[in-house]
Formats: sequence, structure tokens, C-alpha cells
Amino acid sequence: MTGGASISLTYIASERIIPGYGGGMSSAKAALESDTRVLAFEAGRKHRVRVNTISAGPLRSRAAKAIGFIDMMIDYSSANAPLPKELSAGKSGYLYLIIICPQRRWGTLLAFLASPLASAITGSVVYVDNGLNAMGVGVDSPIFENLELPKEA
Repeated sequence: MTGGASISLTYIASERIIPGYGGGMSSAKAALESDTRVLAFEAGRKHRVRVNTISAGPLRSRAAKAIGFIDMMIDYSSANAPLPKELSAGKSGYLYLIIICPQRRWGTLLAFLASPLASAITGSVVYVDNGLNAMGVGVDSPIFENLELPKEA
């Protein structure tokens, strides 16, 4: 039997410096994203399997608390992302979010990417981070204190 989808999770630390997010995790996430593209070709050609990765924003989950500064990352994201709101993990973090609770943002995206509706999407990293990945610099930087920024509606 051939066909199907493989979906993994990554974090923006694969592309940008997140001080303190070390121990090899940032380089492992970068390798995961590279493997997503390579496997999209190889598994696609050989088995018709689509391979994608979801890049999740900072999330107050049990796993994220292990890095020790997730609250600061959430505050930074809320202050600097185009959509200034906190992401929700649900009761038990990622596994609950993805497997049990498909109405959550990652779960919904995961269900979509695994479905026939996404049959032409492969080799992609899809961001679910309120747009934080699009920012080149934090708008909470003191250099912007005199800049008029759009306010939240």
C-alpha cells in the first residue's frame, strides 16, 4: 500500500537564534526541516507519502516548561507577533492538542495536512505562531519607542 502523510513538529529556533534554547535542539530542528524536504521527494516518489512539518509558536505546555523560560518567550511573542495573543496547548500540551483535540490550531492543521484536502502539499514547513516567524526585529525594542505602531483592535 502506498500513500499517506508524515507530519513532524519544529520550532523557530531552527532558523533564528533563541538564547538558551540549546543542547542541540536548535540544530536538531534545523535538520528535521531539511529532512522534511528531502523525504518529501524521496518518500513522495517511492511511496506517494507527503512529508510536512508544523512550526509551533511558544506554547505553555509541560514540555516547553523544561527549557525554563517559556513564560518570557510567550510574553515576547505576545508583544511582537502580528497577532498579539497567547497560543493555547489545552490540558496536556502537544499530545492532547494534536491527537485528542483537533479543534485546537495545531490539531486542525495536522488534520488538514493528513487529509486528502492537502494532497498537493509536501516538503513544507507551516507556521502556527501568530505570525512571529515573519518578524525581522522585535517591535518592543527601545529603538522603536518613538515609532507609531498599529494598535490591537
